[in-house]
Amino acid sequence: MSRLEERYRFVLRLLPAAYRQEWEDDMVAAFLDSMDTGDSETTAYVTDYGRPSLSEVTSIVSLAVRLRLGGADAPPRSYTWGQAVRLATLMAMLAHAVMVTASIAVTLWLYGKIAWLPAPAPEWALTPSGSIWRTAWDLVGYAWLPAYIALVLGHRRVAQAVALLAVVPPVITTAVQQAGDVPLSVSPWAMLLIDVVLLIAMAAFHHGAPPVPRRPWLLALPVGILLVPVPLFTIQATTPALRLLDWPGLSCAAVAAVMVIHLGGRVTNRSSRTLPWSLALTLLAVATLALRTATLLDYSDQAQHTTLATIASVQAIAVLAVGVPVAVLAIRALRRLPSIPNVGPRPTTPT
Repeated sequence: MSRLEERYRFVLRLLPAAYRQEWEDDMVAAFLDSMDTGDSETTAYVTDYGRPSLSEVTSIVSLAVRLRLGGADAPPRSYTWGQAVRLATLMAMLAHAVMVTASIAVTLWLYGKIAWLPAPAPEWALTPSGSIWRTAWDLVGYAWLPAYIALVLGHRRVAQAVALLAVVPPVITTAVQQAGDVPLSVSPWAMLLIDVVLLIAMAAFHHGAPPVPRRPWLLALPVGILLVPVPLFTIQATTPALRLLDWPGLSCAAVAAVMVIHLGGRVTNRSSRTLPWSLALTLLAVATLALRTATLLDYSDQAQHTTLATIASVQAIAVLAVGVPVAVLAIRALRRLPSIPNVGPRPTTPT
């Protein structure tokens, strides 16, 4: 076996085992044939030192996503995992859109533009930036709102492109700040990593995936704003103690609350339709726990580190207490699904 074939077969390991068993040899033969240049010396060099092209690797990754996170015509387990990832992505995008929309009101309040609310504390007040570029740079975080709407409406590539605008500037800003005088901290990088994973997870909304039910997900946006940011903003403006609840803590509280509601619903409804929701909430619980754990490292040098660490530990325990039963139920239900070979049409190898 040549080095080129070894490298190509290594990339093919991204595909499900049943699919590889059916199509791997044919794909390898077609790929090696496409790499034949007609010149024996050049072909021998490519065989020893060549690698699969970026377009070939991209096509395999895309195929792997479609097979493992299948659409309506996929095997039961593949379809269930696909729906779970899509639901988790939609819920995370909804959380971003809700908080971003509410942060517009918070920003206006901090700038003193909402006269009927109590004035913010002096240390909270903001001074408008004199640079239009600085203002535009700060506003890109609001791109999560149109990205969510685009994803719900079925424009996945548009949603990814818009969400990329919300991810890249914070990465640059954080890198520049921490390369300067700002102390190194884990929290911003952990949250940015979650955003990058969310950006990649949008690939689950491929052309074979079932369309997103538009009406409930669009209605969830104003409902979510009324249920979470509005009361939270009102209380924070008047109760300084609640400022100890940061974004990871709020995420823990929200995920734990949704899982409690989900567990209550499973008692009365044991339909297989609840399985993707159970898996989706398990994925969100794992991401939330990872974020909460990573941000604990930044509490060591803060004045209220003991209080903050205690609150964070309680939040993590709450997510675990509810998340473990949800995960157990999801795994048991997933094992009961029929195991059907995940075999589909072979992709075309670029020449």
